Amino acid sequence: MREYVISESEAGLSLLKYASKMLQNAPKGLIHKFLRNKNIELNGGRADAHRVLSPGDRVAFFLSDETFDRFHDAGEESISYELTLEPERVLYEDDDYLFYDKPWRLLTQRDASGRISLNDMLIAYTGKTGVFRPSVCNRLDTNTSGIVLCGKSVTGLKKLTEAVRERRVRKYYRAVLDGRIDEDMHLVAFISASDGEGRVSVSDRPMSGYKEIITDLSVIRANEEATYAELALITGRKHQIRAQAAHIGHPVL
Repeated sequence: MREYVISESEAGLSLLKYASKMLQNAPKGLIHKFLRNKNIELNGGRADAHRVLSPGDRVAFFLSDETFDRFHDAGEESISYELTLEPERVLYEDDDYLFYDKPWRLLTQRDASGRISLNDMLIAYTGKTGVFRPSVCNRLDTNTSGIVLCGKSVTGLKKLTEAVRERRVRKYYRAVLDGRIDEDMHLVAFISASDGEGRVSVSDRPMSGYKEIITDLSVIRANEEATYAELALITGRKHQIRAQAAHIGHPVL
């Protein structure tokens, strides 16, 4: 038998999700069977699979060591604890949240290239690699620097994710654009889905399969060759800034 006490960072997970993460190699149907047959108990008794866990709850797995180890992801990828966030780039941190100033050329999340990402560094920094893993809540392109919001607990991750999804978090970018722009602009256009090579098309009028993109452009300073501008995303489509800037004849440099 293996018993685990739910921590603050794991609180908020359902019993089923917790069990699924602990037994990552087990089919979901088998986990439901374990719950029905009391091979998995919560606080000494049977519990509904969707019961939300609280700090201090005890989850017991009445399985042989061999069975538990076979289904538990013992081979979970290890992350080097030599990876570290740069302290001067941590803008804010508490038990639930961490806001980080991501430098350019650093991936926000790992991609097919396998290169180290900010998300890997966050996991190593917090030392949390078990049932709950901290995660970034917004993504920036590799060649974009700026603030990335990170959830360090279930509560923090849920609240930040909801805030981003509900657009209660405003996104402002700064970029150098080709050519001179003398006045602030409210840009409205429509963007296509990207093709297999990441290319998109922009139209001034609605078209089938296109989605609306809205950006407020504020000029900070300009000369005859370039404009330094702040761009506020009203919508948040992929490639929005680069595509819309190029569409008005002032591509990002």
